[in-house]
Amino acid sequence: MDSNIISKQTARRYVLGRQGLWPGRRFRGEAGTAQAIRQSEGIQVDTINIIARSHDLALWSRVEDYQPAHLNQLLYTAHQFFDYGTILLVYPMDELVHWQAIMARWQERFAEYLTTNQITCDFVRQELRTRGPLGNRDFLARERIPGGFRTVKDTGKALYYLWLAGEIMTHSRRGFERIFDFRENVMTAARHAAIEGLPTTFPTLPLHEANVKTAEDYLAFKALRDVGLATSREWARRLKIMLHRPVTPADATRWLTASAEQGQVAQVQVEGYKLPCYLLAADLPLLNMIEAADIPFQWQPLGPTTLEQVNLLAPLDNVIWDRARTHTLFDFDYVWEVYKPLPLRKWGYYTLPILFGDKLVGRLSPKLDRKNSKMLLEGFWLEDEALAYNATFRDALGSGLQAFAAFHGVSHIEPPPDLSPALKSLLAL
Repeated sequence: MDSNIISKQTARRYVLGRQGLWPGRRFRGEAGTAQAIRQSEGIQVDTINIIARSHDLALWSRVEDYQPAHLNQLLYTAHQFFDYGTILLVYPMDELVHWQAIMARWQERFAEYLTTNQITCDFVRQELRTRGPLGNRDFLARERIPGGFRTVKDTGKALYYLWLAGEIMTHSRRGFERIFDFRENVMTAARHAAIEGLPTTFPTLPLHEANVKTAEDYLAFKALRDVGLATSREWARRLKIMLHRPVTPADATRWLTASAEQGQVAQVQVEGYKLPCYLLAADLPLLNMIEAADIPFQWQPLGPTTLEQVNLLAPLDNVIWDRARTHTLFDFDYVWEVYKPLPLRKWGYYTLPILFGDKLVGRLSPKLDRKNSKMLLEGFWLEDEALAYNATFRDALGSGLQAFAAFHGVSHIEPPPDLSPALKSLLAL
């Protein structure tokens, strides 16, 4: 390939492959779930459960035979992973040492709150020491105070602040409610599970500037592995989530330029892009291979490719989380309309993009009728309806929908009643 220019198709395939989504699933079972989380650099957790929760959909998209029990085992029994962040993601436990600067930053931000509300915070600490791991519901008859989208219990706010500051961690879940325990107890359980690389202590504030830079550099490379290939602005938007602070254009340019000069980051131009894109320099051989229409050996799928079986992406999947980037890279406008009033929705409450090959070719809005073992498609749309006459796509869609239905334990898929003849024929599974 030209050393400076790659096709948009190569860019899409590299980004999808870096995330474990192309050319097909290459992980299997519980061990594969752990590999998929590491490969993706983190899976976003969400509470909404219409067809399934977003994190389970994201892992199903990457892992053969995935079951939600696999993630629960890794998080709460094996303690190989932990959840963290104002945008909640699951990260490997052995990365915890790199998050200490972020947690310490929250300690500084919460200093006034922790001082003003010391009685409440000390009460929460004492209850955890006395009663063991607790959730918000375990604190009864508490004062309600402003917090989030509504009023919350004073102890609930204290739990959240102590968790962001790293003093406590998620121990387990009761249903979907998080249960908290002291960081030391969770880390001890992780050590018993033989997780290497765990920090033995967390520094006392203030952190030395060098420690902060080391942690932020680690997370900067992590963000670049996450996005795979991105403009400086796209990379900065992802890094902001990890650093829990703004990342200005000047910050992004400075770090990427310095890393490129050190040979750790490479710059390429994607056809049709005005701005250059960046990736790990070590991944240039992968990019060359993909540009030459080859599939990297380590990316070989275990089963069908995405040309043989479509995949459905979770609403908060790493690949489509940045909606502006989704439009630029895939020429696909995706809006998650769960927070839009019904009259303002164009597509549906919980639409999932359809991945066929390396393209997002449409979307569907599924809903489960578990009582009657049915999956109802409340909406189905293709970007180009001519694709309905493509025999390869017809087979791939049928295979993908059957796999999706099987994951949810249903045997029948019911299409929307108001489709065009072409789409009705396509969904005559």
